[in-house]
Amino acid sequence: MKTSAFVSLNLLLAGLVNAATVEVEFVQPEKFSDIGTGQDAAAAQAALAQHLKSLGDKQLPAQQVLKISITDVDLAGQQPQVGARGNDLRIMGKGADWPRINLRYQLIDGGKVVAEGEDKLTDMAYLDRKSTVRPNDPVPYENRMLTTWFNARFKPAGKR
Repeated sequence: MKTSAFVSLNLLLAGLVNAATVEVEFVQPEKFSDIGTGQDAAAAQAALAQHLKSLGDKQLPAQQVLKISITDVDLAGQQPQVGARGNDLRIMGKGADWPRINLRYQLIDGGKVVAEGEDKLTDMAYLDRKSTVRPNDPVPYENRMLTTWFNARFKPAGKR
């Protein structure tokens, strides 16, 4: 029993060692178009960073480092007021309130920059997509948009 637990722990640690490094930075978030306020802003930033890191862990080779600087965020929906429990209330609609994220990235492999650029992500049809969104995700539409971007930008050539 102890041997199998030890082997499982070693396999888990080996998986962590083989994961790529993804560094996410929010550049002047106080100037973002709309990242929410207070705790909701912190939760949104944490969720976006964690989502990008998990995408890198799953898809990038271990020796690579991906640096992402998020320079602007405009969350899906409008924020007309603070909710009764202190949480921000967001209203989703078909107007010009789709999610938008501006970012810069740099992919480093073996100390050499192999890809870099600046992208402006938008999803004007965010409410029309068939894919599911997790109800507890504070930024489901933005994470879905980041997944689409990440897959297009960093998926290995053999898997496109």
